[in-house]
Amino acid sequence: NLDLKSGETVALVGHYGAGKTTLINLILKLYEPTSGNISLSNKKYSTTSHAWIRSHMALVFQDTELFSSNIRDNVSYGLQNVSDKQIIDALKQANAYEFVQKFKNGLDEQIGERGVKLSGGQKQRIQIARAILQNKPILILDEATSSLDSRSESLVQDALEKLFKGKLTIIIAHRFSTIQNADRIIVLDNGTIVGDDTPQKLAKKKGL
Repeated sequence: NLDLKSGETVALVGHYGAGKTTLINLILKLYEPTSGNISLSNKKYSTTSHAWIRSHMALVFQDTELFSSNIRDNVSYGLQNVSDKQIIDALKQANAYEFVQKFKNGLDEQIGERGVKLSGGQKQRIQIARAILQNKPILILDEATSSLDSRSESLVQDALEKLFKGKLTIIIAHRFSTIQNADRIIVLDNGTIVGDDTPQKLAKKKGL
């Protein structure tokens, strides 16, 4: 059993195959549970649509979901009637506007298949700008900084901290730094929750 509250940052940790991704897929209603119930704002998943559930969530994943279009389309993806000013504001908050400005075509710059023209850190910051613009109450993050150099990581980390404010943030955590900054850590082992507490309290307990 697990109860996640608005405004808290929760890190999911565990060995490879412990069930972290499965739990995220259940929260996104990509999987249907074989038993038990999942609820969002007291509405059972079994009686609500995929669209309603996902309308509450923004994702930033390690495998960057970018499209072979321009920067404007990638940042505003899934939204209608978004102004260039709103896109630029989101890019600034994501520490991305500085490099976007340098492109000859600015927001109209074509980034290639899966963002092939961008570096790893730039791709992540475009994704973060998209999540900032969407402004959903739940943010799901497959920790996005593990393959970046230190400068890119600090820019991405700074952008993420702005994005976390006031949201329920669920992070699949790979790095110790992320775990330290979480309000709670959920420790998974073989599909079971074996720990659930603050980083400080969990560090003092015996067990996984």
